[in-house]
Amino acid sequence: MTTTPQDRRSPAPKTTAKPRATKAAAKPAAKPAEEKAELTPSELIELEQEQKELRRELLAELPPLRPARTFRMRHRNDFQNLLLDAAKSGAFDEDTDGPLVFDETSKDDIERLQKLNEFIACIDEWAEGIADDPAAYDAWSQGKTHDHFMALFMEYRDALGE
Repeated sequence: MTTTPQDRRSPAPKTTAKPRATKAAAKPAAKPAEEKAELTPSELIELEQEQKELRRELLAELPPLRPARTFRMRHRNDFQNLLLDAAKSGAFDEDTDGPLVFDETSKDDIERLQKLNEFIACIDEWAEGIADDPAAYDAWSQGKTHDHFMALFMEYRDALGE
């Protein structure tokens, strides 16, 4: 997991989680129009290209998974439920441009971090279910960070047009 203590000597330690591969990866939903309006079209294209390149790097050694275009109804529904569960749980309620920050002394932040961790675990389990070789996927997934699983989630979100 990529959560790390920022400063253990302070009275209110904070934990930073980097659950996403890119700036946009933190929230399954698209950015609000007002945020996109701040960027020029060329800046938007450049940002999207950077995000895709980072995802490619994170997923470079990922063993083959079922392509989104070949999904049966169960695969599509399971993916849609990942999106719905993330929205319902409030794992991404904090509006931030940087890494999500969690205060380990705050009950609300602890609950949000637990929800985020559960979301990441669900992505992992879902991906194992669409792996051509589940054992190869299992070997790949060991030691991966939130960033890897969010990159995987974003790839399929884009492929499915969610």
